[in-house]
Amino acid sequence: MLRQFKPGLWPTLATIALLALLTRLGFWQLQRADEKQELQQRYQAQVDADPVDLGQVPGLRGQAQQMHWRRCRLAGTYDPRTTYLLDNQVMRGVVGYQVFTRFVLADGASVLVDRGWIAAPGTRDEAPRINTSSEPAALTGVAKPEPVTGIKLAEDIAENLGDNLKRVQRIDLAQIAAHNGWSLLPYIVRLDADAAGVLTWNGSEPGFRRERHLGYAFQWFALAATLLVIYLVVNLRKRTGPGND
Repeated sequence: MLRQFKPGLWPTLATIALLALLTRLGFWQLQRADEKQELQQRYQAQVDADPVDLGQVPGLRGQAQQMHWRRCRLAGTYDPRTTYLLDNQVMRGVVGYQVFTRFVLADGASVLVDRGWIAAPGTRDEAPRINTSSEPAALTGVAKPEPVTGIKLAEDIAENLGDNLKRVQRIDLAQIAAHNGWSLLPYIVRLDADAAGVLTWNGSEPGFRRERHLGYAFQWFALAATLLVIYLVVNLRKRTGPGND
């Protein structure tokens, strides 16, 4: 049985358009994978660089992009007057808070430090017990951007829980600094697990997920290949004529 390829005009045009779209989506996902790989390489270079002493490099320490994910050392004292509790932080199925306290460097500059996680008490109006020493301390940690968790409102109204604790739905450094009259460095320092004042440490590295984009690219290219095969099979028609019955 002989067959001949006789595609129609409109099915051909539709197939070409869909093939172009699917192929474009596949290459877009490959581009996203390359971007994630570049971000991961930059992150690793920052982590592997020599630690920054925040008390010795006033020029560098004020540059957020250059400081993100750099290991750093800081010497000074905690400010026990105000500690921020980031609401709705779950760890191993337990609801709690991520705890942030201002740390004042020896030269008067200050940075908000991430002290880790603490479980929430049984009721919303109870404050967790957090001890904050004002004794001089030398800390180590990693500079990182503000956490993206939480609800972004036009203005986050901090709830006073007593004991110098304030509950917020989002950590906004500019807003916190303005409310308290502070001058904060433009990033947070996530303290190391053994640093003084750390609670339950729950630090994690950023997820770049390059493999996910590669998987999406494969799916789009596979759909394009499937569409092409269907188009070819559907348009291979039985040839009619003498001797082809």
